[in-house]
Amino acid sequence: MRYHWLLGAALIAQPALAQRTEDNATTQAEDAFGKSVGDQSIGIYNPYDVRGFSPVDAGNVRIEGLYFDQQASLTERLAAGSTIRVGLSAQSYPFPAPTGIADFTLRKPGDHPLASFALNYGPYNVKSAEADFQLPLDGARLGLVAGAAIYRDGEPYGGTPQETATAILLHWSPRPGIDVTPFYSRNRRVDDEQQPLIFTDGAFLPKRFPRNPFFGQDWADFAGTFVNYGVLARADPLGFDVRLGVFRSINDNDKTAADLLFGTARDGSVADRIVVIENGDKSASTSGELRVAKSFDEGPRRHTLIVSARGRAQDRRYGGADFIDLGASTSLGPDPRPEPSHVDGPKTFDRVRQTTVGVGYQGKWRGVGEVSIGIQKTRYTKRITDPDPAIVFPETRASPWLPSATAALYLAPSVALYAGYTRGLEESPVAPSDAVNLNEAPPAIRTRQKDGGVRWTISPSVTAVLGAFEVEKPYFNLDPARRFRQLGQVTNRGIEFSIAGQVAPGLSLVAGNVLLDAKVSGEEVAAGRIGPRPVGTFRRHTIISMNYSVPTFEALSFDAYFEGTSNRTANSANTLLIPERAIVNLGTRYRFKVGETALLVRAQVQNVTNTFGWNVGGSGFFVPNGARRWLLSVAADV
Repeated sequence: MRYHWLLGAALIAQPALAQRTEDNATTQAEDAFGKSVGDQSIGIYNPYDVRGFSPVDAGNVRIEGLYFDQQASLTERLAAGSTIRVGLSAQSYPFPAPTGIADFTLRKPGDHPLASFALNYGPYNVKSAEADFQLPLDGARLGLVAGAAIYRDGEPYGGTPQETATAILLHWSPRPGIDVTPFYSRNRRVDDEQQPLIFTDGAFLPKRFPRNPFFGQDWADFAGTFVNYGVLARADPLGFDVRLGVFRSINDNDKTAADLLFGTARDGSVADRIVVIENGDKSASTSGELRVAKSFDEGPRRHTLIVSARGRAQDRRYGGADFIDLGASTSLGPDPRPEPSHVDGPKTFDRVRQTTVGVGYQGKWRGVGEVSIGIQKTRYTKRITDPDPAIVFPETRASPWLPSATAALYLAPSVALYAGYTRGLEESPVAPSDAVNLNEAPPAIRTRQKDGGVRWTISPSVTAVLGAFEVEKPYFNLDPARRFRQLGQVTNRGIEFSIAGQVAPGLSLVAGNVLLDAKVSGEEVAAGRIGPRPVGTFRRHTIISMNYSVPTFEALSFDAYFEGTSNRTANSANTLLIPERAIVNLGTRYRFKVGETALLVRAQVQNVTNTFGWNVGGSGFFVPNGARRWLLSVAADV
């Protein structure tokens, strides 16, 4: 079981995979809003955190621009990378979404055969071997991409999961303008021991302890299989641009667990240690989009009409958890217990069916600006089947109209103003492991977003963006009875800044900052049962990433990454804050050739100063950040 909020701090990670000797997220990023290349990631946002919300949880994921209801994460063996689309970068989409869009790009075969290999050691004693292949089978008409990897992972809290990943993709282009791309990927993860989650018995932070040893229960682990497959297709009959994506995403969990330390005192003693175990949970979805567009030119103006049909059929099986009470314990060190017998209870089933039809218009006037207008009609139903036949949930239905409009005005060749408004029907978060209704997914929620700003092209290679936004959604969290439900409305207002590009010979820079004002309103706040700020929110998030290639010796480069956050709200009453902190990563790359083989040796130290800090989950649990760690990798493109 992974806690996606921990991914909010994007780090420069291991080198990218296919053609990995040249991949570099810093040099390839167009802005600081979120970019991944292989398994390198930078930006103030990522697929699980955009403007204080998660595009993945909200259902705002795309594969090459087409709707994808993600249940299982895409492996880097299949995905070449992802880009976060917010503000001006989202205006190219005919139907933008509140919470932003996480758009994934798949690997494609090139014109020449290529084999890429990598051996990685670290961080946290990770050992992995990766291999990716691209093979043209019939020139540019038909090609193959395949990859496989073995990971002996390490976690910042001492867990040692094992993972295997495989993927295959075919790309067929019988003539220019027609492409068909089927793909399949599978990840298997086992022995993923879970990190203890600390809940203090008052408004104070837990007592510090060593971060690298494992303090959990060996048998409280995760095992599961993640599968994604589907097909992308594109054609241009009679001058129309027709795009189709059909996808199947499956998250099949043999076992999930959570190790919960309730009533943790200032001295690290734990009043009650509860391990929650579920077996046989599964979520699966078939989703996709058919989009037809027609463009025509009128002098310097281009007009595009768009019709889109999206759909998804999602089914989930969950529940029947066993709550194992281990009694008093400690948060400061190992407290292993023998695995007690546990019995699975009956499962809950829920079914979601949603169809959305939209029409849109995009107009681009060369040198003047552009405008996009869209309207969607969505029909949504959710049915929950409780294992107790005496409990009957009414079927949830919604069929709202969802308008959107964006515009950009070019004040000068280098300056553009932009603004946008969109409404959405998005998925709500799933109840966390410490909720009495854990894994329950409330019905879809209506959301709204307004944003605007300015983009300045400082030079052909450097662009800056300054924007403001406001996002409104229903607010879900735990009530005093630890039931996960809607507690009010949350409004996130903020200002975001980005600058990216080559700012000097050999020096690439990606810098970003977001100032966030998140507030909850409603009866729970008015009654004083919760504070006005959501748990886990911060007022500032800053990243600076630099890559410097030595001009006189271009094979050698150095990289530096800085990330800082302000203090963040640590409890629902808003009476506790986690102090601000900053971390620094430093690394170097050396590229060279042996014959025709391109090689890369990379070394990096993350959290150089070994800064200690606490992270807090939305339901109020604490875990520490990662300690200082090292990474060494060797990659080859043959």
